[in-house]
Amino acid sequence: MILPVQTLNLAQIVGGAAFGLALFAGAAEAIAAPCDVKGALQGTVRDLADASTVKEFYRIAGQSCAWDERSARGLASVVERAAEHGLDPALFQVSDVVDSGTRADGGAERDIFLTDAAITYALSLSRGLSAAPIAREDAPAKSHPNGELVRALFDALSSGNLPSWLEGLAPKSEPYRRLKEALATYRSLAENGGWAVLPAKMPKKGARKATFVRLLRERLALEGDLNFDDGSDLYNGEVRAAVRRFQARNGLGVDGKMSAKTIERLNVSAAERVAQISLNMERHRASLRDLPQTRVEVNAAGATAALYRDGAPTLTMNAVVGAPGHDTPTLSSKITTIVLNPPWVIPQSIIHKEIKPLLKRRPDYLTENRMYWSGDNLIQEPGPHNALGHIKFEFPNRYSVYLHDTPARKLFLTPERAQSHGCVRLEKPLELAEELLREDSEWTREAVEEAIRQGDTQRVTLSEPMPVVITYQTVFVDEEGLVNFRPDIYGSDTQLTLAVAQRVAALGSAPAAGEF
Repeated sequence: MILPVQTLNLAQIVGGAAFGLALFAGAAEAIAAPCDVKGALQGTVRDLADASTVKEFYRIAGQSCAWDERSARGLASVVERAAEHGLDPALFQVSDVVDSGTRADGGAERDIFLTDAAITYALSLSRGLSAAPIAREDAPAKSHPNGELVRALFDALSSGNLPSWLEGLAPKSEPYRRLKEALATYRSLAENGGWAVLPAKMPKKGARKATFVRLLRERLALEGDLNFDDGSDLYNGEVRAAVRRFQARNGLGVDGKMSAKTIERLNVSAAERVAQISLNMERHRASLRDLPQTRVEVNAAGATAALYRDGAPTLTMNAVVGAPGHDTPTLSSKITTIVLNPPWVIPQSIIHKEIKPLLKRRPDYLTENRMYWSGDNLIQEPGPHNALGHIKFEFPNRYSVYLHDTPARKLFLTPERAQSHGCVRLEKPLELAEELLREDSEWTREAVEEAIRQGDTQRVTLSEPMPVVITYQTVFVDEEGLVNFRPDIYGSDTQLTLAVAQRVAALGSAPAAGEF
């Protein structure tokens, strides 16, 4: 499997833990004999990760213990494989709780901590570690935010189905499955030493160049960009092709040359890649698990867009997204209208920061760009000169962003396409319009092209609104199975890393389970 991005500290938070206990097999034994947990709850409430949800669980369980030894071992076996999801098994403190079963102080406290650990792990898989809020202590029992989950946990324990229930909480999407496979590959690379760091510049000749090329070939072979490393020190066509494959996967200019940026990306360590993949798996758990199977999806980090039908991409294209500081927001909505020959109502921020200063130097700027004032609004007339091009895709959102055409076609050929004010420019807007209107016999591609030629602004309402999502994925595995990396242009990976770290710190504030 084949493997661009800032260094993350997530490697110290997730991943890197050994995993290897066999999957818990067979049905669990009957629920443990009844025991009173009320007193134990009072004594342990300060040490629980989610006391409110634990209390709700025991309300459903009739204030009795719910764990037998087989269920406890089943929980431990599942959590031991948390690293497969980029999570550190030690975070959930299950092993210490399970191993405390021989203590002579009764089973109520142990039962409570097992429940707390199971809830924490279940929430981490089903909602994301960073997005699993701790329920308020005063949450009403009849409308507890985690009521459905604790009922499912109780049922899983009662039926002896705990391991399979827990494992089924992770996202079932194909992108998540691919990331899970990529994580295993890169963790293996990291555990086996990763790869050597290349010099910042390839020497032009001599023994140093030969050494550089040998290291480069080994590096490219480890990730699969080079099919076979024969130990040669020649920078030949085979190596150039491998470099081009690496550059394509890392969102770089594809030229086969050893640029400083290419070497910089090659020198991102395997451990950093493990952390980056883990982080993007967390993003899927927290916000990308319920994407519509048929949708338009923009990946702002990758500056790409695609139309998916029944989960498969049917139209893909490059996109231009917001420059840092003008970030394209992540959102979910529905495209309701296609505007042909749209006018551009210029945002006030652009007027004040860009156009007014230009007018001092170029008094004819508005005339040259076919702009006019309408009250306080500055509007650019429709036409080939218009910044929105010939087609605009509208969808309700609080950010006032949309997808649109552009006359600046050359930008789609550049690898660094974060250059807009926040809206998304599409490489193939006409093709997307044709796809979205394919059930409308009136608006064939020819009809759309004719309407554009006529030049009048026309608004076409979709008979069936199309879901649209704007995501931010710095790691994704494409349809060919190649692992793609992109830089964290908006700092969102860093923010998510901090959110995970805060959650980890909160969980770590509880004493080790073996101490009770």
